[in-house]
Amino acid sequence: MHMQKAKSAVKNTGAGSLIQGRKVASAARGMTLVRVGRAVKAAVPQSDQAGVLVAKAARALKHPGIDRSVVFRDEGVVSYSVNPADPSQFIREASDGSQTLGYVVRGKFQEVEPKAVKK
Repeated sequence: MHMQKAKSAVKNTGAGSLIQGRKVASAARGMTLVRVGRAVKAAVPQSDQAGVLVAKAARALKHPGIDRSVVFRDEGVVSYSVNPADPSQFIREASDGSQTLGYVVRGKFQEVEPKAVKK
């Protein structure tokens, strides 16, 4: 396999060098990281391409709800849902099935009462 050398244009000036490429990052005092040459596209597996994912999403969305085994694959995972009796409250459900009623305040869940919610 023959690899081509990346082409770049460098021009020396009194103030410094001019380089053609894509700016990646900058640091203080005029330091800049520049990518030169052709960008290499990562190969995307067939199963992760848009057409396949859209078809999977369409099949999944055809039926309401999500199976518990999908949501609670690992220990320590919780799910949140709106309380049907009071839409201003949330129900936090743990992987063991316990439910806690509360509010989301400044992005954090706060329990209304320490006892579990009855179904």
